[in-house]
Amino acid sequence: MKRSFVEWFIDKLNMQQVHPEGGLPVVGKELFWRVDAATGESTQPSPTPFRLEGSFSSLITVRCDGYKVSVEGNPSRWMRMDNLFGFKTIDECVAVYNCILKQCGLPAFTKSTRVYFRQTDESKKALLESDGAVIKHIDFTRNLSVGEGNEIAYLRAISGQTIGRSKVGYLYPNQQTVDWNKGSTYRYDKIYIKAFDLEKHRSSRTANCINQEDLHYYDQLIDYCKSNGVIREEHSFKRPFLRRKNLCFYGLVTEKEFEPYLQDLETAMKRLEVTHTEYDTVADQLVGEGICKSRQSANATQSVYLQWLHGQRLKRNSQYYVHRSRLLQIGIDIAVDFDVTRLPIQIRRQEVVEVQTLQIPDWYRKPLLESLPKVVGLDIPSIPAHHDTDNVIPFVHSSLKRTSGGANLIFTDEGYR
Repeated sequence: MKRSFVEWFIDKLNMQQVHPEGGLPVVGKELFWRVDAATGESTQPSPTPFRLEGSFSSLITVRCDGYKVSVEGNPSRWMRMDNLFGFKTIDECVAVYNCILKQCGLPAFTKSTRVYFRQTDESKKALLESDGAVIKHIDFTRNLSVGEGNEIAYLRAISGQTIGRSKVGYLYPNQQTVDWNKGSTYRYDKIYIKAFDLEKHRSSRTANCINQEDLHYYDQLIDYCKSNGVIREEHSFKRPFLRRKNLCFYGLVTEKEFEPYLQDLETAMKRLEVTHTEYDTVADQLVGEGICKSRQSANATQSVYLQWLHGQRLKRNSQYYVHRSRLLQIGIDIAVDFDVTRLPIQIRRQEVVEVQTLQIPDWYRKPLLESLPKVVGLDIPSIPAHHDTDNVIPFVHSSLKRTSGGANLIFTDEGYR
């Protein structure tokens, strides 16, 4: 059964907006200039991101080079102890960022109203730009309940499934996380045990808590996740993916447009859902499910399954994909090397491990834009866009003098002579 999109919410969000007119204050922790050694001319300063640290070890970074404003972080976690449940819309997340930008003296992110092709060299591909903010990275996540004590068994089983274009899952040695596409600059998918994640970050998030009620609330969250067997499904869409799918223009894209790309793990779960344990052999399952019309074809597929079971390397011809397609329908993926710790656990959502959407408890502290606290003691170093760089020139001059063998160099409007 297809789940509602309402259960998804936004985790990480990176955005930027270019203001062609410029004149904005330069904001960052450190500034770098590129100086032409021949002319002594310096470029626009390039700042490193300035880290804004909120309560409960929440973090958001801001930078501006005078033209481009960038914000990176997790708006659902900003000024909150946890983000078990977060904001559901991009507009809510942008409202958090705009509140921060206002305090920093920077213009707010605005919605795009039109897109146009940016002028590039003839040898390069033309890129689309917009007159508003652009999404560089976005994470969609949801919480699922598999029942107390079933988390590791579920992760072992799902790690034996491929998603997308036959991407193989990786089960981490601690058996708390499974991911796909690790290291990809395109997209990244993972499932992990939420109670373990909350316990791992407990000390940092509660270090400055002076209210016992907050400590009790955090421990209550951990107990709630354990008792419900909460696993977290997370999909990260990165800049190349967003560019290619035209999902990067804020104001011209909605959350629903991401839904088709959030179904890969749901499809893998459904493959496990159809697994039955009452049959003695793979051939019996294939015939009983109506996947194979004859006993002969079922036995042929079972023969391939047994070769895979014994670690033999299968030749990937046309028949391989026929047999793989049949076995996928009973929860077996021969594209993944056989692992005895993963395969014996058969999962059927209704009968063995029931997978449900996690419900928000009444006592949970939901994120509220109206009660979002301001950053206390905000002191971001900022300088005018046209910063005086005269102090850079003497260093360049002395460097050139050394490389010229001690010859006197004179700096003129046309450069060093």
